[in-house]
Amino acid sequence: MTDNDTDSDTDSTRHRFRPSRRTFLGAALASPAALGLGVTSYQAATRPDSDVSYDTGLVCSLADTQDDLDGNQHAISADPRLLEAHGLSAGDQLRVERSDDEFAAYTVAESRPEAPQGIVRMSDSGQYRLDLADREWSAEDDLNTCPAPRTDHSLEDEFEADISTTLPRPDLSVDEAREQGELVEQLDEGDESLVAIAPHGGGMQPWTDEQAARVGELASATSWRALGWGPSPEGGAFRRWYVPSTEISPASYPKLAEIADTEFDVAVDFGGVCESGIEVGGTADESLRAEIRDAINEALPRCAVEATLPDEPDGTADSMLVNRLGEDGVFVSQSYATRRAYWKQIAHGVAAALSDDVSAALASLESAGC
Repeated sequence: MTDNDTDSDTDSTRHRFRPSRRTFLGAALASPAALGLGVTSYQAATRPDSDVSYDTGLVCSLADTQDDLDGNQHAISADPRLLEAHGLSAGDQLRVERSDDEFAAYTVAESRPEAPQGIVRMSDSGQYRLDLADREWSAEDDLNTCPAPRTDHSLEDEFEADISTTLPRPDLSVDEAREQGELVEQLDEGDESLVAIAPHGGGMQPWTDEQAARVGELASATSWRALGWGPSPEGGAFRRWYVPSTEISPASYPKLAEIADTEFDVAVDFGGVCESGIEVGGTADESLRAEIRDAINEALPRCAVEATLPDEPDGTADSMLVNRLGEDGVFVSQSYATRRAYWKQIAHGVAAALSDDVSAALASLESAGC
């Protein structure tokens, strides 16, 4: 029995992407009454001006009242008229492009009136992400899947940048995206009982997209991947494209939006972790996660690091994308070194645990001795 088996019939058929507490709070705070405005005044305050272009914004530092965004390298605030002009809401992602080779993904964290209307505010660590192209990448940025925020950028106090709702590039192949430091999506639709995802594939958390695709292929499951690369082969992908899984909006990822309303029985997220090893977390019942752990360990060669069930598993937040997609959410977190050595074996183990037809495939995996 899973944690969700006790839901009522009404709850079990509820829309998978339920509004979060933040959504309700945002709606309340943005209401005309909360702002002290009449309906007519509020509509005027949020309606884009016909004589203003909102394609370009003025990027500025945070205001003194925005302490909650200080240090958040992924968040921006913008005028409601700019957001309305682009069809954006709080929680959606957008692309901020300073030049042809300096751009990054951000999440709209706050809608606040500004003058001029094109002001986009972000922290110093957010601005750092628009100053990546000429940097020399260290081993930390190349291998570590969660580099710490940095503020040592060389940008002016304010600068113009293009604003776009096009996050993944639908016009690029994977090879073109890798060459141009871009972001693309991949979707293979299969059985609706299982979906394997990799929100941070490509150069962000290497091999996770291949794992999700592999499970989709072996188990005839649906598979969605977002693949992003940095300004050079040596690094920058994570800083440029990473959006926390708890914040990913299907409205900003068109291929993800195609499956967002599908009620999958099980969703598996292949992700990275800074610590060593393999952990099987998520909201799924412990018995299911134990089956996946055991199948992964059976697929791994002798003497390799073993998958474990942590006492306090990661990936349990309801807002995690994997938990929004599946009745049972499974979060497989792996270090860079583990993925580099055993990404295929781990994927085979997950597929074998979730599909009876895949178990035989484990016998074909090469096994190494100590």
